Amino acid sequence: MKKGRGISLLSSAVGLLLAAGVMTLFSACGPKADGTLMNCHNAQISAALCGICLAVLFAIAAFAKNKAVVLVCDAAALALSVVTFMIPGVLVHICLLSNMHCQVRLKPFTRGSAILIAVFALADILRIIKEKRESRS
Repeated sequence: MKKGRGISLLSSAVGLLLAAGVMTLFSACGPKADGTLMNCHNAQISAALCGICLAVLFAIAAFAKNKAVVLVCDAAALALSVVTFMIPGVLVHICLLSNMHCQVRLKPFTRGSAILIAVFALADILRIIKEKRESRS
């Protein structure tokens, strides 16, 4: 279970980095001249919330004793990482200009982090399935 705990803790850290990153270095566009926020700010907030949720799911998986709980958390995290991938540009419309912060920073960072998290979740799911098969033998 130690290998699985390491994967889950690493995944949890990536989820926290996603949340922190989209709110700081990889944030969406700033406010308009009149002070209102553009729609891409909603993508930023949504991605940050998904990052926090992913971190919590993986933290639960890291410390759960029951493999079924770990499997459910990993499956939920895999689904949420797909949703996170689709937030900038698909679920939440962002700026159309290719030089805007949301296109240059937010979208690539969010999508890259979501892919990495999905790979970790899938690896942990496959590890659990493999352990289950080996224990039957």
